[in-house]
Formats: sequence, structure tokens, C-alpha cells
Amino acid sequence: MSKKILFIWVSFFLIVACKKKDAVSQPLPISPPSNGGGTNFLSNAKLPISPATVQECFSGMKIKDIHPRLLYTAQEIDQIKVNAQTDLFAKATYDNIITKANSVLATGLLNYGLDAAGLRITSIHTFSNDQLPYLVLAYQFTKDTRYALRCWQQLDAMCSWIDWGANRHFLDAGIAAKGVGIALDGLYDYLTPSQRLRLYNGVKTMVLLPGKTQIETNTGVWQWYLSNDNWNGICHGGMIMAALAGFEFDSTFNSNVIAQASNGINKYMQSLEPDGASEEGMSYWSYGLSNTFLALESMKRCLSTTYGLAENAGFVKTGWFPYYMSGPAGTASLGDDYLYVGKSNKVLSYFWFSKYFNNSSLAKTHYDACLSVRSADNDKMNGWTDLLFYDKNLVQQGSATSFPLYGYLKGIEFMYAQENTTDNSLYVGMHGGSNGASHGHLDAGSFFIQALGETWAQGNLGVESPYPADYFTITNPLYTAPATNTATTSGRYYYYRVRTEGKNCLVFNPDARPEQNPLGVATLSGNNADATGAYYITDLKSCYSKDISSYKRGVKLNRNTGVITIQDEFTPLVNSQVYWLMHSPATDGLQISANGKTATMIKNGKTYYAIIQSPTNAVFEKIDRSTTQINYLAETNSIFSGIMTGKNSMNQWYGKLQIKLTGLPAAVPVTIKVDFVKSTSATTQALASLANWTTSN
Repeated sequence: MSKKILFIWVSFFLIVACKKKDAVSQPLPISPPSNGGGTNFLSNAKLPISPATVQECFSGMKIKDIHPRLLYTAQEIDQIKVNAQTDLFAKATYDNIITKANSVLATGLLNYGLDAAGLRITSIHTFSNDQLPYLVLAYQFTKDTRYALRCWQQLDAMCSWIDWGANRHFLDAGIAAKGVGIALDGLYDYLTPSQRLRLYNGVKTMVLLPGKTQIETNTGVWQWYLSNDNWNGICHGGMIMAALAGFEFDSTFNSNVIAQASNGINKYMQSLEPDGASEEGMSYWSYGLSNTFLALESMKRCLSTTYGLAENAGFVKTGWFPYYMSGPAGTASLGDDYLYVGKSNKVLSYFWFSKYFNNSSLAKTHYDACLSVRSADNDKMNGWTDLLFYDKNLVQQGSATSFPLYGYLKGIEFMYAQENTTDNSLYVGMHGGSNGASHGHLDAGSFFIQALGETWAQGNLGVESPYPADYFTITNPLYTAPATNTATTSGRYYYYRVRTEGKNCLVFNPDARPEQNPLGVATLSGNNADATGAYYITDLKSCYSKDISSYKRGVKLNRNTGVITIQDEFTPLVNSQVYWLMHSPATDGLQISANGKTATMIKNGKTYYAIIQSPTNAVFEKIDRSTTQINYLAETNSIFSGIMTGKNSMNQWYGKLQIKLTGLPAAVPVTIKVDFVKSTSATTQALASLANWTTSN
């Protein structure tokens, strides 16, 4: 799905209300997964595994020449068809699969071609993700050979292409392998022996052989097999599925591939430690794992086990991740994420997690989330995989989980506090973690505020999509370079949405350099939660090392007073100017009081207020949203407006509320405190240092 940057991103989970500094997450009770195979054989082997172990497991399952076997059996397909006649929740997705397959029949075959960056074969992604699964399932449901024929025709054409991207952009190859695995397995009874062989030889030549060689020789672009991001899961997972689907064609070779890929994919699984969160954000959590869990399912069914992969503690919890990243009015977006603003855009989990772990609470929680988030849609499931792993009985056995009103997601370093469980609840979140995470932006300390059913502070403006050719180019000057107003190499840290000035952060002494250290790490330094409220304090010194000697940001929600507080405490290294920035969709009609201390924001007929409590000389400024201007800061607009002409997407829905402080002397501590309230008569507390914060002061 993306070109990799040289950073990493991962980790999260199920949280309880945080208590003091060492908040600990507790998982809901989870039953062990049932054996997906067709016999009583069950391997106890654990990673690392050998090809001989794979051979033994495949033989023990007694599934030679039996198809389908990767994701479902013929009997399970029959049961899905029965359920679709009686269960409206299932029927809508069943019908949608047929409708999408029919729409593919009306289109022409896709051709080989690279994207604008000269890297990705976009047709592979379109076919393997958006067409092939629907064609295969439509054939399984109806046995109408039109679907199988159309799928075969595209695959046959692909087998004549010059490559599937293995030596240029291996993500394409991994996605293609997943698709071939699904098709070879699901169309097995339709394909002739010669067609099966052509398809297997195609995936072996285009993916499995080059992938195996790259792993063994430590070669290949970006060394995807050494990463711990979505590429690792998708590419290894695709190879596993293709090798399992075509296992009998060359059991020795395929056993080697499966062993290598199973051992290598563990880096991705472990990246979700300790709490099941992905530092890559929700888009890549969904993309990476929706491919990876298909491989794990295939392993369980064909080999009796995942060799401990699915039992990694973080992975066991990760099905809950989307629900801990969501406030009442949307899901927090991080890095190269899409925007998930509004209740109907919240990110959903997948039924696979509840099915595999036999977790009725997660099944019920996901079911209710589907009904809520997609209340206006006929098809409420999260894609075709949900239909395969939807268990109505499991849903009925479960009770929806009551999520903690305060949480700290380790690894991703996302922290949040919520007033109550209603749609109009107050909510504040803040992102810390590593700027060097895969697909990460310079956003340490960026905050999110929701209230009255609306988003008021949006901490991330979303990804540049499709990715520009230079989007992952590391720009000059570097963070550690001397101060300069000269931009020399266009690329990642010139893009407004990636830069710190495009976040809800502080920006010190803006010039051509990245405003935060791309290798900086923000860590939790203090927190507490009780019946009154919750607060979280993040140490940002590592991320702003060239500008400050110390810097901490705190976010707090007081449930009794209904006040959200954002407080910054820092000490400049040199005489400085600093911007306090907040991107908001509520700048239309925003009014600033005569003294500059109060901002009145209006959205969808609702009013919310921001009040400056410190420093005494600070005043608000409003920057209107624009369809023609990128809204770089005054100091950086002249630097980037030329070299970035036509490169940035317009942020037409978001203006800015900002504070600009100038002439801050070196070595003198500064505190910026801004309170957010539903009424200007709300009780706000006197200024207290972060070191002395309580939930009520």
C-alpha cells in the first residue's frame, strides 16, 4: 500500500483506568482458539521452525488435494449461504459481495503499469484487494462460472507480465501472492490442471523464488523481511498463503518458504507489544493485519498451528485497538493515516479476532460498533472477511465491553481521557511515541479534542494521497543543521501535513529545518486518573532538543468542572519565538474577544470556547481555512511556497487557532495554559505547575 520510510511504527491494547504513573493494561478473558484443521492432529512446535516441521504438520492435517482449505471449507460456505437467508446482518454483506463481483464483470481486464513514482503496480493492488476476493466468493456462493472465468482471465494475463514488483516494490508481490493463494484455493474445482500449474508457476516465479532468495541472501529493496511494519506482515503472509494453496506442487520448496516466512513474520507480530497497538496508525493497522490474519488462519487450518505467532501477547489484544483509539466523534488519526472524523467514520475491528480467540465480548463489541458506525448503510460489516468469520452465536453469548474512560496505550504512546460514554462526551487525546515510527509524522505532543458530538481540535490532517514521488525523500537541511531559510531538497519534511506546523503542537524558531527531531521520542512522565478526572504528561525534550533544555506537555480532563486543559512548560536554549498551534474545523465564524484571551468556536450550531490562562501577554490569532493557501507559518511560507508549489493537498476544512510568542529569553521557563470549556462561566482552576497537577486542580 505504501512506499516504506526508514522508520518504524507499532503497538497497543485493552486498557483499564490508569492509576498513577505505572498504568497497567488488563486483557479481557480469552479462550484458546479452536483447531481449524480437519483432524485431531495438533502440533506443539514453536518458532523458529524448520521445513521438516511444516511438512510434518501438513501431512498430519490430511488435507492433500482437498480444497478449499485456506479460509473456509465447502461446508462452511454452505452454512454462510444458509445464514444469509435468515440473518439480515449477514445477508447485506452476502448480497454486497455478489453486487461487487457483478460490477467487476462489467469492467475490462487490468493492464501492467507503474504509478507516478515508478514503483507500484497499481493493478495488482486493485485486483488482489478489490476484485479477486469478491469474484472468488461469488463463485463459491453461486457456482456461477462467470465469476471464476473473469478471475482466471485476469490471473492468466498477470502470469504473462514482466514482473509483479518483487525486485522493485515487494509489497506488490506480497499482495499478489495473497490473491493467488485465495484464487488457487477457492477456484480449484473450476481450474483445469494446466491452469492450476500455470497459476502456481506464476506465483512461484514472480514472488516465492525472489522472496526466498532475498531473505536468504539479505538483499532486495528496503529489506522488507527485516522490518516490523505492515510490509513484513503482508509480504510474509502472502507468501505463506500462496505456498499453502499450492503446497502439493512442490512440497519441499513450499515447506522452506513457509518456514522462512513464519519465522520472519514474528517481528511484525511482536511490534504490537505490549498492548496491541500499531504505531503506524489505524490505516496501516487495518491494512497490515487484515492481510496478516488471513495467513494465520490459513496456517491454523492447514498446519494446525501458527507456531505461537497468534499467541503473542500484543497480538491477542490487538482486535480491541480501534475501539481504544476512538472518541465519541471519531478515531484519532496518526502519521500517514486517513482522517476518521465523525461517528460514521470511526475505524472498525474485524470479526476474525473474536472468532479465532473465541472471545464473545469482542464479538458483541464489534457487532455493536458495526451497527453504530454504519447505521446509515445497508451493509454494516467490515468487509468480506467479516462475513467469513461472523459467528452469530458468539455475538449472542457476549456482552458489549464498557471501555475505560481513561487510557494509556503503550508503545504507540497515545493517551486519552473521556467524560462519559455518551456521544456528546468531552474527550481529549495526545500522541507521543517515536517520530521515527513507520509512516510517522513530526507530531509528538499533538492533541485531539472532541465535545458536544463534534471535533474541535484535529491533531492530524491526514495523508497525502496518492503518495507523491518524493513523499518519502528525506529532506535537507536536517534537523541538526545550522539555522537556515534555504530549502534545497523537496521531500517528506517539507509537506505541510507531515511538518509540526501542520499539527497541534508547539513550533520553535521556524525555518527550513524539521521543527521536531525526526528521531525524537516522546515518553509518558506522569499521569493519574480517578472519579474526578484524568491527566497525562509527556516529556518532549528529545523531540525539541535543538530549541529547549526542557519541555513537558500535559493534557487534563476535569469531569466535575467540564474543563479540558492543555499546558506546556518549557525552557528555551536561546532567545526564541514560539507558536502554539491548533487545527480546527470550527474556524468559520470564530470570534476572538477584545482582549485576545477567549476564542468562541461554532460548529453545526454548537459553541465551544478556548481561554488563555497563561502567559499574561498571550493572545489568540485566527487563520482561516483556505482552498488556495497551504497556511504555512509566516516564517516558512516564503521558504516552501516555491519548492512545494502544487505538491501539498489543500487543507480546505481546517483553519488554525494559534498563539505567537516572541522575544522569549534564553534559560527562562515559560508556561502556556489553555482551557477549553462549554461555557465561559465554567469554573477553571488557578495555574499549577505540571509537577503539582492533580485530577482536580
